[in-house]
Amino acid sequence: MKKLFTIILLLFLLINCWSQTGETCATATLINSIPFIGTGSTINANDDYFANCPDYGNQGGANDLVYEYTNGPNQVYVDISLCEDITDYDSQLFLFESNCTGFPVGCQEDGCQSPNYSAPYNSRLMAQLLEPNTTYYIVVDGYSSTSNGNYQLNVDVSIGLDAPDSTILPLVLIQTNGQSIVDEPKINTDFKIINNGSGLLNHPTDIASEYDGVAGVEIRGSYSSTLPQKPFGIETRDLLGENNNVSIFNMPIENDWILIANYNDKTFLRNILAFDLFSKMGHYAPRTQLCEVVINDIYNGIYVFTEKIKKDDGRVDVSKLDLDDNLGDSLTGGYIFRVDYWDWDNSWVSNYYNPNFPNDEVRYVYNYPKSDDITLQQETYIQNLVGDFEDALWGANFTDPVLGYRPFINTRSFIDYFIVNEFARNIDGFKKSRNFYKDKDSKDSLIYAGPVWDFDWAYKDHDSGMLGGSGWRHDYSGPTDVKPPGWYIRLLQDSSFADELSCRYFNLRNSILDTSNLFHFIDSLSGVVELAQERHYVRWPILGVNVGTPEIGTQPLTYDGEIVKFKSWILERLSWLDSNMPGNCPNVGLNEGFIQKQPYFVIYPNPSKNELNIYVNQPIEKIELYDISGKLLLLKIINYENQIKLNTSEFVGLLSLRVYLKDGRVLTRKLVSY
Repeated sequence: MKKLFTIILLLFLLINCWSQTGETCATATLINSIPFIGTGSTINANDDYFANCPDYGNQGGANDLVYEYTNGPNQVYVDISLCEDITDYDSQLFLFESNCTGFPVGCQEDGCQSPNYSAPYNSRLMAQLLEPNTTYYIVVDGYSSTSNGNYQLNVDVSIGLDAPDSTILPLVLIQTNGQSIVDEPKINTDFKIINNGSGLLNHPTDIASEYDGVAGVEIRGSYSSTLPQKPFGIETRDLLGENNNVSIFNMPIENDWILIANYNDKTFLRNILAFDLFSKMGHYAPRTQLCEVVINDIYNGIYVFTEKIKKDDGRVDVSKLDLDDNLGDSLTGGYIFRVDYWDWDNSWVSNYYNPNFPNDEVRYVYNYPKSDDITLQQETYIQNLVGDFEDALWGANFTDPVLGYRPFINTRSFIDYFIVNEFARNIDGFKKSRNFYKDKDSKDSLIYAGPVWDFDWAYKDHDSGMLGGSGWRHDYSGPTDVKPPGWYIRLLQDSSFADELSCRYFNLRNSILDTSNLFHFIDSLSGVVELAQERHYVRWPILGVNVGTPEIGTQPLTYDGEIVKFKSWILERLSWLDSNMPGNCPNVGLNEGFIQKQPYFVIYPNPSKNELNIYVNQPIEKIELYDISGKLLLLKIINYENQIKLNTSEFVGLLSLRVYLKDGRVLTRKLVSY
């Protein structure tokens, strides 16, 4: 019996040890050599480790497994990835050095999507430095307690890290002198820009004729900072660390600059095109320059060097506002405010809700003056001004040219902002990264929309309900952590505003929005990066892979394919806008008489709990409401009005709305009632 007990105990210990392989750092699965591919499942594992990555929060509670690798006698850079198709949950990676205590030396939550889109957010560490003769522990984890499943772990030696021998693009060289670039504060770096001139080659060993000095550098951005190729905020400084105002790439003298990463934009052109269009419309937009970036002798790919949006004579040219500007005309400007990520100290609450988010506050963020610098009187002034505008906009007389919204805003800027962002179908342009400014009254008393910003999610299909170039983004009603104002929903109910919009749009379609002009601009820039893009996509091997924005459809395998896809998307989008642009504008070219324009049709809120607003810029004859099975739930005859309120409190679930117009056309829309 004793012998049998001993055998059972040994079997139990063996089974227990086997089941714990990979469970903790003490029982980690060994990686003997690189490249390495490992597969497994975290479903039956335990939750042993937690790390809150700087790129994105970790809710905790996910099961995890551990791999161990001891590096050889030389430094090596490796890519560690959970991006293959087998990974079917929202994963997270982190890397410990020597032991599994303290902070990880590498951590990444969102860097890619599985090719079959079953896992929209997976993890990748790229160009991770491994020191000689050092042991590392790779933890395969998840985002939340429900983030468990199958995975494939790939560990490979990084490629494409060598700086180019030469490039036709300007070359930005950054040396951090042993420091790590972080998300605040900026660290002092040696910062050089080599730019020998148009058409001439730039070499890393050339004299830095464009800039050679000190610059503060930090990681910037929100979602974009979670991706492997990081965007950076740049502040040119003197040897004492003070602001060094200089002209770079012939841009007006300043000290604040941005390097926009292109990990989420495989064309490199999305921001550049949008900024260029807004500038050609007659407004300030950040100036841009494509370049290649090398950090600590490691190639980091193609970036867009651009201006930071701020108050300055060469940028947002509004009047300077000092701490003693608290009375009279000096109090009235200038100001810059925006809709963006906010905190309790840097923002104020609107008196109105977005109709699509009736239970959520809308907040405006102080940009200039900053929340730390603005006085109480200045806060009160800009809050009251925006409040008065919103009172007029949402009031009964909102279309009146005197009593309505028009005395408060520059309508041309609001129209052009709408056109640029809807042309790109830019979700971020309406729900965040949204700027406004106002000068002092003696110069200009109106609120302006702009400058435009943040187009890396634009010109793409990432919503199955918006394919073929279709759909609006100004009336967005989906999930968002920043609730935008519903200003355009109301503005487009003013037929005069809609008509002005139509005239402006179709005039622009004959000039800067003509496809031949757009494609000439795209071709001229894509040709400049023809050689550099090959290096970029060796460094970041993401062609054909769904990264950043979870896009719908085929991912091209070449850069040329990305440009073709970009142009094709633009063609479809313009065709849809031609047929759906609100308002009417007679005698505006583009053979508009041959365009069968669709009525402008909007419903809100959607989802709806008690009351649904329906607006069409045409007379409505009747409305029908159906459930998902096709059963008629409601029939309502309308006396040819164009705006009505519908009580939906007795209906629950996915519904279909049919709106019959006086001219015989029928409009349909899906809605959710709860």
